[in-house]
Amino acid sequence: MNFSHLGRAMRASLREVAGSRNFCLAVILCFIALFAELVPIFSANTGEYGDAYYFNISLHFGYYIYAAPLVCAFASGDVFCSDWEAGFYRLRLIKCGRREYQCGLWLGTTLGGGLALFLGVSLFGAACAVLFGPQRPAEVIMTVDGWLPLLQGPNGNLSYMLANALLALLFGMVWSGAGLFFSLLSPNRATSYLMPFILCFCGAIFLPASLRPLEMLVQMSWQDFHFSRLIAYQTALYAAFAAGCLWISDRRLFHE
Repeated sequence: MNFSHLGRAMRASLREVAGSRNFCLAVILCFIALFAELVPIFSANTGEYGDAYYFNISLHFGYYIYAAPLVCAFASGDVFCSDWEAGFYRLRLIKCGRREYQCGLWLGTTLGGGLALFLGVSLFGAACAVLFGPQRPAEVIMTVDGWLPLLQGPNGNLSYMLANALLALLFGMVWSGAGLFFSLLSPNRATSYLMPFILCFCGAIFLPASLRPLEMLVQMSWQDFHFSRLIAYQTALYAAFAAGCLWISDRRLFHE
């Protein structure tokens, strides 16, 4: 594999995602979904628990859980659809090569979808820090024991918000990959936007608690939570969607 061609293909896909109107709208949607939960707090004129506490409340009990799969898929789901409709993929195949284009499309698209979710959560964390400040240490958060080493110390609040933003990046990469999978299967924007949401919530309903996709984003019931297990599960999902995308793109791009 030619890594310079791979980098070119990845940068082209990432630029297409990050420079799109959908990407900006997705970041704004994520921020609004998180911030909407804080409206009752302002109405009640409270804020004594500090930034990490209210950040945690919005993550677990607001609209963020429903918005997250839609945000990452909406930000990046139409990249291949645009290439397919305009025929640009043929030119990129000539410039980059077969495997380089496929891998670059996958990496750039998934990274772009993850960044949309990451930026939305990071902006909300910054807003919480400005509005509430670290008035209480992050240990006040009622959460599973796996978080405690991260929450302790003078920078526990910041560490907690940053770690959740990075988990959002990883989650967004996985589920924007699902959007790319369905857009390769059927180059239709509505399919690529909605199928990750449907698949994610079917998993939340039918899978055991420790394997529910949304538990990788916000931990609600996974009492034996620890980061290595979470990252391993997300990596396995990412690799499975990647393998599916390579298989489907081989047949759509080279056998039709």
